[in-house]
Amino acid sequence: QVGERLKSLRLSVMARPIVREAATALGLIRDPKQVDDVVDDIKSRMDVKVEGEDTFLLTYADPNPEKAKAVVNKVAALFMQHHVERREQVASATVAAFKAELATLQPQLDAADKAVREYKTKHYGALPEQQESNLRTLDQTTMEVNIQSTNLDMDQERRRQLLAAAMSPLRHQEETLAGQLYESRTKYTSDNPEVKKIQSEYERVHAQRMEDEKGLNDKVRRNNPELMALEGEIGRTKAMLSGLRTRQSDVRKRVDETAKNGQELAGLSSTYDGLKEKYSLTLSHIRDAELAAGLEKGLASLRFDLVEGAAVPQHPMSPNRPLLGLGAILLALALGLGIGFALDASDSSIRDPEQLRDLTLTTPILAVIPKVDLPKGSYINNHGPKAEA
Repeated sequence: QVGERLKSLRLSVMARPIVREAATALGLIRDPKQVDDVVDDIKSRMDVKVEGEDTFLLTYADPNPEKAKAVVNKVAALFMQHHVERREQVASATVAAFKAELATLQPQLDAADKAVREYKTKHYGALPEQQESNLRTLDQTTMEVNIQSTNLDMDQERRRQLLAAAMSPLRHQEETLAGQLYESRTKYTSDNPEVKKIQSEYERVHAQRMEDEKGLNDKVRRNNPELMALEGEIGRTKAMLSGLRTRQSDVRKRVDETAKNGQELAGLSSTYDGLKEKYSLTLSHIRDAELAAGLEKGLASLRFDLVEGAAVPQHPMSPNRPLLGLGAILLALALGLGIGFALDASDSSIRDPEQLRDLTLTTPILAVIPKVDLPKGSYINNHGPKAEA
């Protein structure tokens, strides 16, 4: 709105620092104690008017035309200079502010990035993006464990079949004594001589049977290549099965930890992404601010253009003598007419019977002397009151 623009423009052009600087440069301030008075006097005689959309008119009234010209030109020049400098300062301050913010964000972004990388390194294998791979590995490992367990059971069953020939004849006697020992313990205490006798016989047969079978097992293993190969295969299968089960346990543990790690990593990643976005936005703002600062410096001479500087007026703007003369004539005419009307209103002479009749409502008029127009040169005209006058 024009009113708002004019108000803002007046505040900018007639700012006290600009007026004070202009007055100081022109030597109008002779006493430092009267700075405010001089500034107020200059502002009271200065005016700003908006002309069109992008032009304004600055005026200053002073008895000295040279002084008026100098004040207008100096204030206009200082306003343009200060406005351009202020815009450049604002642009430079904006760049500096964004750079300071960028310097603050840089260590935060580095710390967040380091935290994410360290967390991924520490929990590698149990990260959300590795969940599918872990599940496939777990399924495959479980299947291999089942296969190897089946193979181990088959090998062990075959070994038992091959070792069946190495059983001692005393095994049957041992089993009989074990049954008798159990039966006697149900009938007697452990201190009973019968129980002790059977216990002693059982231990002797058992030891002899173990010794016989040990020798038989060694003999069978030496003489049976299939059993030797089967023993080696069982050992390898057990070792492989142990490794598979260890891997299965590790993979299952990683799968169980993936959900928790995903939540913690999501928090770290969210912080990093937020800082990264803010960092990128600040970089963009810095580029825009630097571009704006460059434009302000490059377009400083085009920001304002002095259309027409102040010149010494050929005629004073006041007083307007033709206007004052016309006013005096109109005032004299009005005064004359007023005086005439006043004199006429104050005249109490009677000029016709109607006026007398209005004044003497109860007194009748008996006679009226008419006005007689006499010819020129008559005796009355020559010797009457008018002639004497």
